[in-house]
Amino acid sequence: MAASPIAVGAGAAFLPRQPDEAFVMNVQRDEEEVGLELTWTIAPGYYLYRDEISATLDGRMIKLATSKGQFEGFGPYRISGIREVYRGLALADTVGEQLPERGVLIVTYKGCGQDTFCYPPIRKAIDLSTLSIVPPQSESLADAAGSVDDASRRLQE
Repeated sequence: MAASPIAVGAGAAFLPRQPDEAFVMNVQRDEEEVGLELTWTIAPGYYLYRDEISATLDGRMIKLATSKGQFEGFGPYRISGIREVYRGLALADTVGEQLPERGVLIVTYKGCGQDTFCYPPIRKAIDLSTLSIVPPQSESLADAAGSVDDASRRLQE
């Protein structure tokens, strides 16, 4: 579902995108073939928080090297908090980590729509043998989609 305008009061609002449309994640092996390069293509009007990107393997935190983002103010009058965010593209590498050929890497990230709402943390599982990206078994895709549908309904009211 792409973002589409809807009338709300005197202004216009946008229906939120599904998380997988707002933040398209891709994964590939790094040049040394021991770690991974993660990239997110971020839809216009959305952003990811740099400090909300993390990864675990068998419950152990995996160190990620992330590219620099841009600092922006958030909250009332844009002064209640300054955070580093990505717009357009985000990059992260499992630098210095030799990952096994098999297993599941859990990647968690969080982003928002500009001047609207923030998604709950988004979790993806990467099968290290195939580099397939799937929802973690402990999370239902229907639950994540339900949160966005609920937000869409609230915007329409």
